[in-house]
Amino acid sequence: MLTTCCPVPTVLASVVTAVPCPENFGQIQKLVFWRSGNTIGSVATAELEGTWTVLLAATGDTKALVSPFVAGASITPGEVRQYGGGNDTIDGIPIIMGSEPSVFEGRMLQYSQETISKLRALACEDLEVIFINENGEFGYRLSGTDDVAGFPIKGFFVSDMAVPGYAEPSYNSIRFMIPAGNMGYWKTSSVTDFALTMLNS
Repeated sequence: MLTTCCPVPTVLASVVTAVPCPENFGQIQKLVFWRSGNTIGSVATAELEGTWTVLLAATGDTKALVSPFVAGASITPGEVRQYGGGNDTIDGIPIIMGSEPSVFEGRMLQYSQETISKLRALACEDLEVIFINENGEFGYRLSGTDDVAGFPIKGFFVSDMAVPGYAEPSYNSIRFMIPAGNMGYWKTSSVTDFALTMLNS
């Protein structure tokens, strides 16, 4: 449900008027999953290889898992949810109710189905995701003052293997949804030299 602004603030909230630095995450190449509720205490800590060595080797609820490389990855924002129009609402103007979830989609090319089956088992988990781009930067959700959190995901799905034929490689599709509103907390870390080479323990 869209937040109802009542009462309306006395003054319009201030926004940045100077030209900001552009923000562009680039190509998503890998995903890191962990159970919902996990965080890293600061961005500086998340940018240390040793932090992830511990998380990937953990044997309890703090364990993180890194995905295979994902091609053709994209996050599509959710469409508006609205009611009315025509004679159902005043002046035919729909009432904005909120938005649909954002949708992540990608393909894992030429991976063994043993690897894929282990990834598919994550559908039973309550997960969060952190994204890694081609520069080894982490795309994460800001939680609290400085905590690095993942984006909550729902509807996690990994397809059976597609065999498109002579001119294209076999692949498995991956898809999940990020509930509306979460992408507004997106932050990007500094470049790292280890994120794309991390391996599961």
